[in-house]
Amino acid sequence: MLIRRTAAGAMVGVLVALVAGCQGSDPATSDSLGSTPTPTPTATSVTPSPVVTPSTPSTPSTRSASTPVSTIAGLSSAKILAKTQAAAKAATSVRMKGSMTDDGDRIVLDIGLAKAGGQGTMSINGAAFSLIVLDKTAYLKISDKFWRAQIKKKADADAVIGLVGGRWIKTSLTDKDLGELAAFASKPKFFDTLFEPTGTLRKTAPRTVDGVTAIGLRDTDGTLWVDTVTARPVRLESSGTDALTFSEYNQVTTPKAPPADQVIDGKALGM
Repeated sequence: MLIRRTAAGAMVGVLVALVAGCQGSDPATSDSLGSTPTPTPTATSVTPSPVVTPSTPSTPSTRSASTPVSTIAGLSSAKILAKTQAAAKAATSVRMKGSMTDDGDRIVLDIGLAKAGGQGTMSINGAAFSLIVLDKTAYLKISDKFWRAQIKKKADADAVIGLVGGRWIKTSLTDKDLGELAAFASKPKFFDTLFEPTGTLRKTAPRTVDGVTAIGLRDTDGTLWVDTVTARPVRLESSGTDALTFSEYNQVTTPKAPPADQVIDGKALGM
């Protein structure tokens, strides 16, 4: 099963390009509100991934005690995959949390995905940023550590940090590069191509995964664990420590845009 490594790699390129655009701006022409704090979501952080708070905390499974133990375990792997693809698309929202590696970059994320947008936090090699996507608009709040990791000259990094001033950067997803951001904070865009098998698909024996009775679908890339009752994805495991978990279905609300006084237009930064 693919963990969307292509999009993850593109995300790194997008943010590096963003940094380059900011370096091309003139700090003297923009106001400064101070240094950029490390993004902090509204809930308690969970190491190593910052946490975004869904609307209502809950356990991964919300089935009642009277629900049958299994309804799909006896199906073929192909039929189970078809059901889990349908179940994932049918859900109105989901919380996605985990980590992946792309071309040597370690990406950790915790994002609430809804149909009209999403929000959460990501880090690349330990350098974090917050993300909000609403339809065709994205807001990014980037930590000092991220700026300094991408801008090698301290004076240039200091200038960009002072220019942004701790604010959210507003940009449009109509940009061919920045459009990749939507894949990480928009449920339809992420789920539409997420569960695509590579090579022969094999079914594993059921086991408990994140508190849910699940059956595994294994291919050459890894294993997708599926709730045996709801057919919803529970956990996607790949090589090494790469894994994404899916929980809190239909409980994540569409985010709101940051307050206007906390936003800077990306056009002012050369984006």
